[in-house]
Formats: sequence, structure tokens, C-alpha cells
Amino acid sequence: MHNLKINHHGESWTLKKFECSEADLNECLKVATRMKVPLAEALLDPFFYYNLKINSIPSVEHLPGSKITGLLNSPKNQIEILIDGKKIKKLYIKDLQQELLLFPLYNIHKTEIIKDCSPGIYVEQKAIGFISSYEIKLDSFDIEHLQFNLLQFNDKLLLQQPSYQNKNFRFRKKETLLIYQNSFEVL
Repeated sequence: MHNLKINHHGESWTLKKFECSEADLNECLKVATRMKVPLAEALLDPFFYYNLKINSIPSVEHLPGSKITGLLNSPKNQIEILIDGKKIKKLYIKDLQQELLLFPLYNIHKTEIIKDCSPGIYVEQKAIGFISSYEIKLDSFDIEHLQFNLLQFNDKLLLQQPSYQNKNFRFRKKETLLIYQNSFEVL
């Protein structure tokens, strides 16, 4: 049994839409009013969650709702493929999408989402560092069965969780530093 590990390093981008129950939303609005800031701005303040005291909304990191995230296609990205702790390949997102080749080097699944944001409150974040580590146990490894999942969201290309023969990897860990955070409301 082999342990296949895929590490993503570089810069990640995340867009979260805040969605919660009506009762939790009313409580969030009360706390934001006491802080004298709009709810969209309060979601970025760590003291908001301390004052909120709702177990289902412990922090901006665990904000309930839908989320789009992945390794951002930037010069800082790097993908490592390791088998039983030994690095066998180092790639970049640009290596994955070479359309001019007669035969593709890697198995790619690309999804395109081009849409405007629906009404709601959104939190956008960028982070750098060790973005994610995914692991799976395999009997044997063939790089042709490894599938990289790319998401084109408007103008951003994101590398998401890989798969191997339609089996999903387990997310193991991340170690990132938040470098950008913004919240906005779409009416």
C-alpha cells in the first residue's frame, strides 16, 4: 500500500458567501449594531465572533455558507507529488494547461463558472504559504490516473482538490498567512 500526497504551495484565493439561519442572522445584526459597524465589516473583526458566542459561527475561517477556494494561478504556485514521502514531481499550474501539445502530459478537468454574485454578504481572502496537503492510500500509482481539477471563476484560475481514479483525496493540513481580506454586500 502506497501513500500518495499532493502538496499545494503559493497563494490561495477564497470567496465565501455568508449564509445562516434567520435566528443566527438576527443575532449577528444585533452584535454588529452594538459594534456600530455594518454586518459586512463586522464579519472581518475577530471581536465580533467573541461577542457573538454562537457555536456554529466561531470565526471568519468557519463562516457558514458556500465557498469557492483553491491555489491561485500566480508565479508563486507550486505543486508537489510525493509517494511514500519521496518527491517524484514538482509542477506549476502553467505546466498543467499546455493546449499546444499533441498529447496532454497530465489529466486535467477544467470547470468554468462565469457569473455575477447573487445578493448577499461575501468575504474575499488571499493567503500565502502551504495552501493544502491531500493524501490517499493506493495499491499502485500511475500518474496518468491522477486528475487535476481546475476552476475558472470569472478572471481567476484555481487549482482545487485532485482525484485519483475518481477517488477523492483526504485534506490533511494547511499553514497559511492571510495577506488580504475584504467583505462586501451585493444588494
